[in-house]
Amino acid sequence: MKKILLTLFMAGIACTIASSTALAQTNADGSISIPIYATNGVNYTPSHYTIYAAIGGGPLVPYLFDTGAPYLMSFYNTDLSQTNTNGLFTFSTGLTYYYQSLNDSISLGSNNSTNVIVSSGSINYGQVRYTNGDAYNSGGIISNATSGTNPTLNGTYGDFGAGFYGNSALGTILTQMPLTNTLSLGYTLDLTTNLIAASGQGSLTLGVSQALLDSYATNPNVIKMALSPSGTMIPTAGGTTNGYGRAQVANVAVTLTSSNGMTTNSLIPYVLDTGGGPNAVIYATNLAGYGGATNLVVSTTNAINPQILETVLSNSTPWGGGVDVISNPTYGGLTNGGERMNSGGYFFDSNIVTFDIKGGYVYILPVGAVPEPSSPLLLLTGGLLLVGYGAFQRGRPSQKGLATPS
Repeated sequence: MKKILLTLFMAGIACTIASSTALAQTNADGSISIPIYATNGVNYTPSHYTIYAAIGGGPLVPYLFDTGAPYLMSFYNTDLSQTNTNGLFTFSTGLTYYYQSLNDSISLGSNNSTNVIVSSGSINYGQVRYTNGDAYNSGGIISNATSGTNPTLNGTYGDFGAGFYGNSALGTILTQMPLTNTLSLGYTLDLTTNLIAASGQGSLTLGVSQALLDSYATNPNVIKMALSPSGTMIPTAGGTTNGYGRAQVANVAVTLTSSNGMTTNSLIPYVLDTGGGPNAVIYATNLAGYGGATNLVVSTTNAINPQILETVLSNSTPWGGGVDVISNPTYGGLTNGGERMNSGGYFFDSNIVTFDIKGGYVYILPVGAVPEPSSPLLLLTGGLLLVGYGAFQRGRPSQKGLATPS
């Protein structure tokens, strides 16, 4: 009996080591946890969020994880002899990617080359072949230094769009990964600062369980806001589902106090953007003159019990940025961008965010509140290991709007 117990215990330890090496796997509710890394680059500080993805069975390489962009745009293995493109995408900085739509299997995993989840079939993505000149490249056709199997200047191989405003042919990879039918489409991001000190990484958990939604319903700290439908459909593993706007939430209440003491209030669509950079950026013609506002308060529009989403005091964000007001909502060539506010990437340092695509809501859980039950944990029962290990993180580029189209 002692030998049996010892064998079981050692097996549990082995599983623990194996799962720790993988850094991501299936949770008890069937959801899938994938690491999101805080990468401190030479060119962009303080950090930026990256996810590891592979195309067509190739190696897992880092991409900028961007909830403000709609689909995967990859520099990896770019064919420089090909000059044809059938799409383009312009970010808020004015940076434009010219790409060719291709399709292949996609896998997501960790930085130690461990695949966590693989698509059940081919998925459409954009292979970038040209840029218009930007912080990544010198302009024109992609140079040998920033193409093929070499990363761009910020150490990534492109932009991994995690937003929901693509189309039925080209949309985020995250809605197209196979999940158990007990889960709703959506995902949870836990990139909060309190976990960074311990692990140096965050987690993307694919799939939204009813248990998670039930826990949110009884948690007074959770902020629940309706997602804004786009009227278009985006692809899933088995068909399509409703898409949502680049500004995921229709309106939030914004209060700005200028340097001369003037205060104004406005309702404006809200973009929760991991790629938002260090600044709180507002695109609105009626708020011209409030750039560099001494104070900014963003809250829900509930008149009886408004909940604060973010606050910027003394024109200083947690990532060393400030309040930036762009009086032209079409800034960067975004002719259909409209008036909106970008949360800034720093927002995710202090909030756990769940996008429930099927239900049409976003749930925001401020740091310090009770964490969601689907957060991966390492469970030991009677010496037997029931694995549920997830990964956690923080960060994002400190150059304003570096990778956000929002």
